[in-house]
Amino acid sequence: MREGDSGRAPGRARLARRILVGAGALLASNAATTLTAMASSMILARHLGAGDYGRYALVFLYASLFQGLASFGVDEILTRELSRGTRGPERLLGNAVLVRLALSTAAVVSCGVVAHWGESDPRVAWGTVVAVLPLLLSALYVPLWSLLAARMEYPLLEAIVVSSRFAELALLAAFALAGASFLALVAVSALAQGVPLVLTFLLLRGRVRLTLRYDGRTAKQLLAQAAPLGVASVVALVYGRVDGVLVARLAGFEAAGLYSVAYKFLNLVLVLPHVVTTAAFPVLAKVDQDRATVQLVFQRAFDYLILAALPLAVGAVFAAPALVGAVYGRDFQEAAGPLRVLLWAAGFMFAAHTCRRLLVAGGQQTAHLLVLAVGAVTNVALNLWWIPRWGIVGAAWATLAAEVVVLAASYAVVKRRLGLRLQWGFALRALVAAAGMGLASAAAAPLGTWPAVAVGGCAYALAVSWLGLWPREPAALLREAGAKAGAS
Repeated sequence: MREGDSGRAPGRARLARRILVGAGALLASNAATTLTAMASSMILARHLGAGDYGRYALVFLYASLFQGLASFGVDEILTRELSRGTRGPERLLGNAVLVRLALSTAAVVSCGVVAHWGESDPRVAWGTVVAVLPLLLSALYVPLWSLLAARMEYPLLEAIVVSSRFAELALLAAFALAGASFLALVAVSALAQGVPLVLTFLLLRGRVRLTLRYDGRTAKQLLAQAAPLGVASVVALVYGRVDGVLVARLAGFEAAGLYSVAYKFLNLVLVLPHVVTTAAFPVLAKVDQDRATVQLVFQRAFDYLILAALPLAVGAVFAAPALVGAVYGRDFQEAAGPLRVLLWAAGFMFAAHTCRRLLVAGGQQTAHLLVLAVGAVTNVALNLWWIPRWGIVGAAWATLAAEVVVLAASYAVVKRRLGLRLQWGFALRALVAAAGMGLASAAAAPLGTWPAVAVGGCAYALAVSWLGLWPREPAALLREAGAKAGAS
């Protein structure tokens, strides 16, 4: 080992530990918040029925399409700049809040105009106006979350998020049990967004100095750097949410409710790439200073996300109908078809998300925007073509095809602009393990759905162990923790 490498080894071990601890906090939090979202959707779907649940989902789809305009990339640029420590945090935070307030006001007004102009159902139009108002509140506290992320204080940040989601679930459950109407439930969801504002200011009081003093130069620099990413975030939301809107337009509210149910399960598994890339983002942002470390983190993130995505996709082939029926009831069984396709799309989403976050961390916001634009055009075109022919299953296939395009484009840019490359041997061995899982589950199918999935899962775990795919960094940390426990 070279002298420089020996000096770097302890630092990289500490860095891996920090990332993994942060990822653990993010994983626990995102699992909790996603499960609460699933619980909320289950309560609402059973209470409202497929038609009104489709309207409820459409309202928040409309509202979410304007989230990109409200943040406009400022949050990620703020996290990146605070991670680098090149400027004082007080001025950056204060101006980020002011910029976000202006952008959020524009988003709220635009959403209200679009909803009333473009939506024929008055309940959906008014519900959208109510649902979009919390964007004004998020402008006050989300920049403070960027500071916590830059400091890798994920346990505190995620405690705020989880507490807020549980409060929203409790409110929705109470009002649904009381027989609240569709619009009343939309209003409850909107009012619940005040909880994170209160928690953030209470928990960070005295720890963060926030000065709301406008500095034209700082604000312009933030916007200039965020602009490509901001446009990209708008395009990303259109890319990721437009299928739900098109399903409602082309196939009706009931179809939108069914498709939303399938997408809830996809959102559940998309926690994983979000957790991993968020935990690693402060490290990825230093690609110019320590390319070797970033290359290692990029490869590990890609490998382990693929390792997690494949069994989910194979399991969905066998378990989708039983899973949908158990969570949402018989009225939503048709959601199993798109769910099978969407969980195969998840594998491509995992990989593409990793590449896209690396582009942002490396300052390639414009390239990131172009990649998303290609994906959005592909997604819209295929949805317009396939939804009239195959309904919600066609929408799911459009999502999968668009993700393949985005992965190919984003990885090509990562290689060309950042000079980072992936080794594919790990992913190919993981595919072999997944094939073994599929064969084992098919052989055990006469035993029933869940026994077949359990047998396949055991086969996958054995194949992963035999092929030497078990993640090394977590294993090392577990051995270290065991050694410390034994010593104590």
